[in-house]
Amino acid sequence: AKSCEMGGYTSGNALRGEDLHVRKSVDELVEIDKMADKADAKEVEAAAAPVEEKKEEAVEEKKEEEKPAEPAAAAEEEVVAVDPRVKKQVEFYFSDSNLPKDKFLLSKTKDNKEGWVDIALLTSFKRMREFNATVAGVVAAAKESEFLAIDDEGKKIRRTTDLPDSDLTLGRSIKAGKFPLDTTIDALEEFFSKQGKVLSVRLIKVETKGSKEGTFEGDAYIEFGTKDEAEKICASEIEHSGEKLSMVMKQEYLKEVEAKKKEETSRPNTRKRAREGEDGEEKGDKEKKAKTDGDDKKKGDRDKKDGNYISYPKGVFVKVDGIGDGASMPTIKDLFTKYGNVKFVEFKEGEKVACVRYETPEEATEAVKGEQESKSEICGVVPEVTLITGEEEDAKLEDIKQRQLQKMSRGGRGGG
Repeated sequence: AKSCEMGGYTSGNALRGEDLHVRKSVDELVEIDKMADKADAKEVEAAAAPVEEKKEEAVEEKKEEEKPAEPAAAAEEEVVAVDPRVKKQVEFYFSDSNLPKDKFLLSKTKDNKEGWVDIALLTSFKRMREFNATVAGVVAAAKESEFLAIDDEGKKIRRTTDLPDSDLTLGRSIKAGKFPLDTTIDALEEFFSKQGKVLSVRLIKVETKGSKEGTFEGDAYIEFGTKDEAEKICASEIEHSGEKLSMVMKQEYLKEVEAKKKEETSRPNTRKRAREGEDGEEKGDKEKKAKTDGDDKKKGDRDKKDGNYISYPKGVFVKVDGIGDGASMPTIKDLFTKYGNVKFVEFKEGEKVACVRYETPEEATEAVKGEQESKSEICGVVPEVTLITGEEEDAKLEDIKQRQLQKMSRGGRGGG
């Protein structure tokens, strides 16, 4: 009986051991299943990752496509082609041939220490308007020049070399003619370029009433590279339009003109005019004063009005500064008469400055504007033409007043 119990006990323990073994096997299987599930999940996650990455890349690419394209650095600045006509004209404005004589442009270079000039001003000049020049076009042209510079903002221009101490153009220029009346500056430059290096061409225009720029009558000044070159060409025989040209050195021509003027003023029964009167008669000439028109005398009587002087409006005085040697009062008056009724010219021979008084401020303004554009020469020099204003104008009016009162106290007519 004991042995049965013992056998039974032993047998029961064996069963429990088997049962434990079975449970252990089941647990291992469960753990394996869990590991398998995790492995599968990782494989699925790993497989899904490239798909997500591709989606993200596609979204990024789409975003990049939607972004506006940024301009290339080289395209940020507009490329402007250089117009050779504009480059040539701008270089002429600042050249030794023009700038020292161009009182208006020269005054602009003196507005600041560096000599900067607004490019917009240059593009407003008549010649530049003919070329449809723009600020950008001038900037492009100046960048290719050897003696011009542009400021950082691209709005101003200046010359980089010093101006000559004396007029270099006179000795290397000739006067030539006669050319057809429809001749242009460009045509003459092309013609004489076959003879030598042409620096400038100026059409000689005769002042005529009703014309702001004067009338071209067939003569021109041609400036060459050197004096020797000019003299050689002047001494040669050249034909234009089938006719032999008459040529003389400009310096000699101006001397001849001056000599003729002196000869005319030295003839018997003639007087050199020192002042131009209200109506153009010569002051100091008793014979001519005796022949003064009766209506003019009546007007003078009315002007006096019991001793009251004639009051002139402001804005009628024009200053002409920088007149060439040999100029005379008739020359100055003839030049400015085309802009209106010149009432008075104050000028003494040998001086460089004259004062022209117009009847109205509008005429004076037109004269200043016209001469700043046309740049007419007076005896080989382009003077600076400006309105007289401020204290200088007040002093001028007071001087006229005092002179009128003195004349009226002596029984003379007003004016001045």
